[in-house]
Amino acid sequence: MAKLLSVIIIGSGPAGIAAAEAARRSGAGSVTVVEAAERLGGECPNWGCLPTKSLLSSVEELMRARRSKEFGIEIPKAGFDFGSLMRREMKIVDMVTGGGRVEKLLRELDAKLLRGRARFVSPSEIEVAGRRYSADRFIIAAGSVPSVPPVEGLKEVGFLTVTDILSLKRPPKSLAIVGGGPIGVEFAQIFAPLGVKIVIVEAAEHILAREDREIAAAVAGSFRKQKVALLTGHKFIAAAKVGRLKQLTLAPIEGGRKKKISVEAIFIAVGKRPALDDLGLEQAGIGLDDRKRLTLNDYLQTTNPAVYAAGDSAGRMMYTSVAHREGAAAAVNAVKGNSVKVDLAVMPRGTFCHPEVGSVGLTEAEARAKGAAVGVGRSSYAALSKSLAYGEKEGLIKIVADTKTGAILGGHVVGQSAAELVHEIALAMYARLTYHELANMIHAFPTFAEGVGAAAGDVK
Repeated sequence: MAKLLSVIIIGSGPAGIAAAEAARRSGAGSVTVVEAAERLGGECPNWGCLPTKSLLSSVEELMRARRSKEFGIEIPKAGFDFGSLMRREMKIVDMVTGGGRVEKLLRELDAKLLRGRARFVSPSEIEVAGRRYSADRFIIAAGSVPSVPPVEGLKEVGFLTVTDILSLKRPPKSLAIVGGGPIGVEFAQIFAPLGVKIVIVEAAEHILAREDREIAAAVAGSFRKQKVALLTGHKFIAAAKVGRLKQLTLAPIEGGRKKKISVEAIFIAVGKRPALDDLGLEQAGIGLDDRKRLTLNDYLQTTNPAVYAAGDSAGRMMYTSVAHREGAAAAVNAVKGNSVKVDLAVMPRGTFCHPEVGSVGLTEAEARAKGAAVGVGRSSYAALSKSLAYGEKEGLIKIVADTKTGAILGGHVVGQSAAELVHEIALAMYARLTYHELANMIHAFPTFAEGVGAAAGDVK
């Protein structure tokens, strides 16, 4: 009779919980989850995607209330109470991870919970709270931490991370957001409608640098209407205290004169890095690549055959949906042997600003760089009957395709429900449908989804 393997999972976030469930289904003899944080569940539900979406939904209601006259509705003055917004956000987070919900799930899985920080002390042992634990297999699912640039004077001046900004008692009067990626853009969208003077500092040519240029341009245009200042093509090089304000020195990437701006608070949103510090990787024989990320094979296995990684710790795509998939795959491979690969070629994603962004696959520029016979189809929200009826005329649906093979290479949407709409394009890519087939499918009237069919039919 085959030996039942013991599995220790470091981290209780989406990857860790998915790994615990999959390890049990795969027949692990024992499953143990180690968590250092007071609250189980990881970053996304506690300090990331869930609280930010809760705040964004409140701000969206505020923005619509301020437009009420367009819809024939009289709202004398739409205001807000910051404390109430934050309490609502905390209440929603509590509905997901509070009240011992994650602990209960682990008990139902008959998984043991260890509280404390895990550190490898040998290839087959970890230490937690002064005690040693051994296992046949380990899965590193420790999540990520904010990246903080090495800026002169920044630590002395002080700055906010995601955890800090979600704990504010009042909004700052002015806020510099360093980083124009999804995190920075979403927080700009939260605070700008609340009257906070926002400036986004981004080293790339445009905000949302990984998005298609046309999509990013639409978001930039919306921010300018909201009086959000965009300083793209600038690097944050120094910080200093000037009276009660914090001064940022910015250097143009292409050369030129430096700029100085002063704000009440600085929010660092340049991205995340895998939380691998102090895990004792060297003692476990776990190697890192030249980017200081775990060296993994196609099965999420490290250079120590007994140790796997998943989610943000794996450092591939730092999305909750990827963490779920990788956590399950790592556990199956750890318990049953390497058999499951996680294909991230079709990975839909969303950025929840106004207008919303949804993307999958290659941008137009990426497709052209690969030498494909690129065709592009577009459909404007302004041409959709539902957009007119709902007052959501800002928007674009864009499909990038290979005109020789008919393959859909990418889909990009900016506008109402963009992160939902892009899934139709993602499904077509996953099922290997051509853009002709997508165009020929009947779409209900009146819907935003009509624009997907129209964009597919416009490819040329």
